[in-house]
Amino acid sequence: MNTPTPPPEAPRFLDFDVEALAAHGDALEAAYDGRLTGLVVRRALPAELVARAAAALQGSTAWTSPNQGMRGGEIRTIGDAATPTFTHLRGPPDDLYAQSAAAHAERTAAIFGDGDTALATVRRLLSTLAGGRPAAPPAFDERLTWPAFNFRALDPGEQIFAHHDNHFGLGVYRHMPLDLDRSTLLSFFFTLQAPESGGELVVYGVRGDDPAVPRLPSRFLDTATIEAHYPAARLALGAGDLLVFDAGRMVHRVAPVEGARARLTFGGFMTLSTDRSRLAFWG
Repeated sequence: MNTPTPPPEAPRFLDFDVEALAAHGDALEAAYDGRLTGLVVRRALPAELVARAAAALQGSTAWTSPNQGMRGGEIRTIGDAATPTFTHLRGPPDDLYAQSAAAHAERTAAIFGDGDTALATVRRLLSTLAGGRPAAPPAFDERLTWPAFNFRALDPGEQIFAHHDNHFGLGVYRHMPLDLDRSTLLSFFFTLQAPESGGELVVYGVRGDDPAVPRLPSRFLDTATIEAHYPAARLALGAGDLLVFDAGRMVHRVAPVEGARARLTFGGFMTLSTDRSRLAFWG
């Protein structure tokens, strides 16, 4: 007798206000171990910090378009991301990413007005969610650290297509310290400006490495079939909200932005050290 295949599990997210942050010191580890899909911290950043950064980003001339030419998915960024892009399918070249890392502090100060305070706030929030473990960007080489995060804009009509973030095989990760765990990759981002509508993060109840995950003949994920057969969590984030989730394993996308206002965020990725004594995060 064949054992029936169990139905796919729905993604599981904690959603709480920053005032309850101290009560959720095990949340990040639960996501890391797969007991949670992720968590949302509402009002994680002070409103004045968010407003200042959003205004600076709207007027910035530092934006680049790493997905230029990808119809419907032309995300803009400030700071190179350690991910595949349409212009660098195997991730950024080492020298390009090193240049981005060297410019990170000056770039962050220009956007937040006080880059040290912004970075300290991010470190405190992530450390608290990691049970008090120290949280910091890891060393990139003998003189640089990995940039703590990068900035992203999705303009009206743009989206991020379905994928999962298993990036440790990219060449730039040869600079990642060997005592950091490469079995799990969590993603985090803060919303600085929510779109008028759309732009939700959609996380599906299926892993990207599942051999049964539906794919198109091109080998890209078949979003329409995934939508029809797997449960999903659809997460709308407001200005100042923080989201952490299991991006390395779970299929996810960002829905098309609607209305006249861009979706502005900053964030990156994180992992624990192999002995679980500290948290490393980077853009």
